[in-house]
Amino acid sequence: MASGQTSSLLIDNVQKILSVYVPNYNHDTLNKLLTLMGVKSHGTITFSDNKSHQADFIRIPNDAPVMHVQEFLNRHWFDEPPSLVISITGGAKEYNMKPRLLRAFRRGLLKVARTTGAWIITGGMNTGIMKLVGEIVQINPDRFRPIPLIGIATWGCVSGRQDLDVHGSNVQYAKSRSNTKGEAPLEPNHTKFIFVDDGSEKKYGREIAFRAKLEQAISGGFFSSKATTNSLNQYASLCGTSSLRPENSGPVPVVLLVVEGGPNTVRTVKEAVVENNIPAVFLEGTGRCCDLFAKAFRLYNEYRTKIEPDDEAPSNIDPNILTKRYDELKIRLREELKEELGAISNSNERPSTADIGTRSIDRTDYFELVYECIHTRRNFLNVISLSSRQSVEPDIDLVILQALLNATSGIGGCKTNMQRKREQLHLALEWNRVDIARNYIMRNEADWNIDLNDLFLLALVRNQTAFVELFLEHDFSLTDLFRDVDKLLTLYNYEKKETGGLIQSSHDALRTLYKERIQPLIGDFFEVDTALAQKDLTLNPESKNEIDDEISGCCGRRRYHSPPGINHRGSVHSE
Repeated sequence: MASGQTSSLLIDNVQKILSVYVPNYNHDTLNKLLTLMGVKSHGTITFSDNKSHQADFIRIPNDAPVMHVQEFLNRHWFDEPPSLVISITGGAKEYNMKPRLLRAFRRGLLKVARTTGAWIITGGMNTGIMKLVGEIVQINPDRFRPIPLIGIATWGCVSGRQDLDVHGSNVQYAKSRSNTKGEAPLEPNHTKFIFVDDGSEKKYGREIAFRAKLEQAISGGFFSSKATTNSLNQYASLCGTSSLRPENSGPVPVVLLVVEGGPNTVRTVKEAVVENNIPAVFLEGTGRCCDLFAKAFRLYNEYRTKIEPDDEAPSNIDPNILTKRYDELKIRLREELKEELGAISNSNERPSTADIGTRSIDRTDYFELVYECIHTRRNFLNVISLSSRQSVEPDIDLVILQALLNATSGIGGCKTNMQRKREQLHLALEWNRVDIARNYIMRNEADWNIDLNDLFLLALVRNQTAFVELFLEHDFSLTDLFRDVDKLLTLYNYEKKETGGLIQSSHDALRTLYKERIQPLIGDFFEVDTALAQKDLTLNPESKNEIDDEISGCCGRRRYHSPPGINHRGSVHSE
């Protein structure tokens, strides 16, 4: 039998082969999930212009339960939930970005994806901004760590979709050369595809509602007071894993990245920001939707300072006067945005909702959608200028992460500033961005006057040397840490579980933990025997004064020595 025929036979019988090697429980669970999602077809795709890459896909109805789709993503498509999701929306038509700005966009997106382990969600087509995003794979220096690119597209708009009507098989997908209106080929660098099938054909945008619901489910209300606090407590615990994510995923921060875009994009932004509490980043200078929001945001903030000056609390202003001032602001803002609103309203892009999708005239008041976002969710809106006149390339990755920090700052009115700092530091640790922690979160010594033991332990577990250094630079007390023997034994148990070692006694365990885990990261810095002697004070109270004298000097900064090759300012630097 020819090798080609053999390969074809293996591919066509992939489910039978898997049934032999995959445990029945996992196989049965997968089949159950496919049924619960109402999957109409599924399999893998091999692209003709990227034959070394295979992408998984499922085709589901537009009313598929998002909770089951989310479970499918976490349990079967990916090894673990993400630390961040970047949802990219914007123009679907061919878009020519200036070379220098395109380079900044690709580098920034790749940097944030690689440092945080983020999922990136797009519309999955080989056009417009979706095509530009797919091309970041080509500049990824680490081929063994592919960037998770998830395309969510309307089934009826996929070129060559007839070939994808399979159940567990591999499909050889040839790049379509058809110019059929209402259809587009798939982008070949995406790793996963979710096709939303509502029975329509050649009608773009039918996946928008499902995508919004899925992203809302993934975020789990992350930027709400209760959700953020709970997620921090849940993640910042040593539960037998080196990941900050537990097996059952909690809320995950989601950010919307907007590039150009038309009327559908305005709707997407409004739903994400206002209804789902998802922050948005606009790339000003890319046109239409982005330029509309950027100008509106800038003018609103300018006018607002005249209504509510910094030295005059809103509570001291008569409510009727305040309402009148904002009404006048709204009228003035609408007038200033006439040109940008016209570019949106006169777009050839059809509305996505079924009830207005067939009308020739779009009567949506896009100003109202924009104003609601700006007036009610200012902390969730962020603008980065991509002006070609700038001498320095913009740090897109930095703006994306700052957008999440801004959203965290604007939630939970009952939270203290220290609680917010702790949550933001946890996010920076999750992203492995010590530059964010140093330069934008923990900028003052007073910021460090909070309980950081759990976060320090997480940095140890994950070998995040730069974060361990940052903590110690600010006099983090290893003595206090070693007094909590139970917590350190939990960490030691994890370490021994990973290496197959055995525990002899609590003191031996802690000494070994220090030598194996802490000392390699911090150097010759800390007298572990002195700290451990604290536990024996109850048995020998007479030694208390002597040991107190020793401890007062065992953790001083004068004894700090960096391990060779470590940069005190952190491994990543952004201006």
